[in-house]
Amino acid sequence: MRLDQLKAKIFDVYGYLFFILFAVMSLVDANSRILITDPAYYLFNMITDVGFFIPDNRYTAVINQVPVILGIKMNLPLSVLIPLYSVSFVFIRFVYFFLVNNIFKNKVAGLAIITFTMIGVADSYFRPTSESSIALLNSCLLYAILSYTDKSERVAKYSTSINTGATMLLVVFGYYTHSIALFSLLFVIIYFSLERNKLKSIYPYVAVLFTVALFSWKILVKDTSDHHQELYGNLMAMPAQVINDFSGYYPHKFFINYFKDLYWSLMLLFLFGTGFLLITRKWKETAFFILFMIMHYVVVCVSFKSGDANMQMEKIFLPLVMFSALVFFSSLEVLFKKNQMVLVIVSLLLVGYGVTRINKSRPVYSGRIEYLNEIVQKADKEQNRKLVISQDQINRKRILFSWAMGIETLMISSMEEDMKPLTVYLTDDIEQLEENMKMPNNFIPASFQSTFNQAGFNKNYFRLQEQEYIVWDAQFVD
Repeated sequence: MRLDQLKAKIFDVYGYLFFILFAVMSLVDANSRILITDPAYYLFNMITDVGFFIPDNRYTAVINQVPVILGIKMNLPLSVLIPLYSVSFVFIRFVYFFLVNNIFKNKVAGLAIITFTMIGVADSYFRPTSESSIALLNSCLLYAILSYTDKSERVAKYSTSINTGATMLLVVFGYYTHSIALFSLLFVIIYFSLERNKLKSIYPYVAVLFTVALFSWKILVKDTSDHHQELYGNLMAMPAQVINDFSGYYPHKFFINYFKDLYWSLMLLFLFGTGFLLITRKWKETAFFILFMIMHYVVVCVSFKSGDANMQMEKIFLPLVMFSALVFFSSLEVLFKKNQMVLVIVSLLLVGYGVTRINKSRPVYSGRIEYLNEIVQKADKEQNRKLVISQDQINRKRILFSWAMGIETLMISSMEEDMKPLTVYLTDDIEQLEENMKMPNNFIPASFQSTFNQAGFNKNYFRLQEQEYIVWDAQFVD
C-alpha cells in the first residue's frame, strides 16, 4: 500500500473511530438525552402511534425515527428504545459523514460535520432533537456534491446542470427542515462559487435566487407561527433601534458570557480560516466570509433577543461553527495537501476539547435523572398513580426543564419491573388543570397538551391506571 493510500485510510479510520466514540457517549447518556423535554415527547408519541411523529410540520424529524419505529413494532422494551433513540441521532450524522467522505470524497465537509458536532456544544448535546442540525448536515452534503462534480472529469460537461439540480433538491429539503437552513445553504453556494471561480457561470445566480425566493415564501408568507414572525420581524420593523439595543440582547450577552467555555475555539477557527485565506490572497472569499459571519451573528441575536434556554442558544450559533470549519479545513487542505495527517491532528484537538466541555455539563443532566428517580420512588409509595405537584415543591436547579415531566416520570416508572406505572405532573397553575384532573381516563403529557385519552396508549409500554389526578403535597426542596 502506497503512503498516500495509507494516509487516506488513516483519515477514514479516524472518522469511524470518532462516530464510535460519539455512539458510546450517546449510549452512556441515553436517559439524560432522551428523558427530557422534546425527545421524551417525541418518543412518547412514536410509541403511542406506533409510527412517525411529525411535530409542527417538522418533516425531517422523522429521519432518525426509523430504527425506533422498527423497535416499537418488534415490541422491544422501553429500556432498549431509549438508548436506540439516543444513538439514532449519531447514526444520521454518520450517514452524512459517509456520504461526503466516502461517496463524494470530500474530507473538508466530513471534518466540518465532526467539528460542529463537538464545538460550541454542551447543554444542547443533552437534547439531541434538532432540525437545525439536519440543515447543517444537508449544507455540508451540498458542499461535497458541488466540489465533487467540479473536480470530476466524467461530468465536467454537465457540472452546471448537475450542481443546479442538486442545489434545488437540497434547498427544497431545507425548506421542510428549518428556517435557519437558509443561511447555511447560501453560505455554501456563494463560498463554493467564489472558491472555484464560478461567478462567470449561471449557477450561483440561479441557486441564490431560487434559495432566497423559496425561503422568503417560507418565512414571510407560509410560516405564520409567532416565533418566526418575531424571528425576522425584529430586524425589519425598527432596524435603527436594533443597533442601539444590540448590546442588551440576550444571545449577544450569552455569547460573551460563554466565550471562555464554548466559543474561543470557534474564534480560533474563524481567525485562522481568515488568515489562511489572506495568505493565499483570496480577497473575495475573505470579505464574504467575514461579512457573512457578522450578518448571521446579528440576525440570530436580533431574532432571539429575549432569550431562550441554553440548549437553544447554543444551536443558533452552530452555523458559525460550520462556516468557520469549512473555510478553515478547506484552506488547511490546500496548505498541507501532501500531509493529510495535519487535518486529523487538528480535528483531534478540537474533538478532545469538545468532549471535555460536554463532560463538564454531564453532572447537571445525570443529576436531573437522579432527581426524577427520587421523585418516582417516593411517588411509588402513594396509592394513587396520577399525581400533580407545584413548582414550589421541587428544587428548580435540579429539575431544569419540566414541561414534559408527566411523560418522563411515566417512562421511568414503566421501566421498573416491580413498580406499577405512575405519572407526576409539575405545574405552576393547578387550578387551571382541575377539570382535566377529574377525568379518570385523562393523561397530562405536557404544559401545552393537558388532555390525552389513555385509550390511545400503547398497552405494550404504558399501563397507567385510569383514575383522577390528585394534588400531592410531597416536598422535594433540599
